[in-house]
Amino acid sequence: MSHLKLTLVAVTAVLLGALLAGPAVAVVTCEAVGDVATIGGGQFEYTITVTWGFMGYAVPERFDFALAHLTDCDFYDPEDPFQQNYIIPVGGQSVAAGGCTDAGGLPTDSIEWVGEVRFEDPDCWLPMLHLAFENTGLTESCLPLSTGTGTFSFTSYGVPMPVETHYGAVLIRAGDQCLVCDYTGPMPECNIWCPTERTSWGTIKCIYR
Repeated sequence: MSHLKLTLVAVTAVLLGALLAGPAVAVVTCEAVGDVATIGGGQFEYTITVTWGFMGYAVPERFDFALAHLTDCDFYDPEDPFQQNYIIPVGGQSVAAGGCTDAGGLPTDSIEWVGEVRFEDPDCWLPMLHLAFENTGLTESCLPLSTGTGTFSFTSYGVPMPVETHYGAVLIRAGDQCLVCDYTGPMPECNIWCPTERTSWGTIKCIYR
């Protein structure tokens, strides 16, 4: 596996609204950086590392990663069955709070975040294509840390764009608040990709577009 060497820069997070009522307002932090690796077959695996700090006042419930460059991409149609694997969430992992047991009753120290392609998150005012990661799998009964780090990955046929800062690309839902983070790293480009392993009129049109 060959890796594209990328420089990662931590960024500052912005909180939409006060996390606490009253005179004391929590100081929350968030950093989001990423890298990418080629995995063969024209695919790339993107990994985003998010570090958050809710200072004991909340815990993450959902992580959203906005894919603005694919939202209006002429070469990507998420409703086309031939393009269902253009972008696929792999999963995420972070440290769990103490006393965690998975669905099978086994002790574990990790949260397994389950990824899904979505098109709207009304809770976080995100009306676009994004990847949502929630704790809805084997560790659903476990709590993440209030301050911690998680890694989230997805695969895509989208060729990596040059590293840049994507403002507001990461949102963390915690309680009734959304923490908005800038993300510095690669994102999949809107590039022509044809699922040539299947033959269809749509594939032919894609090849000769």
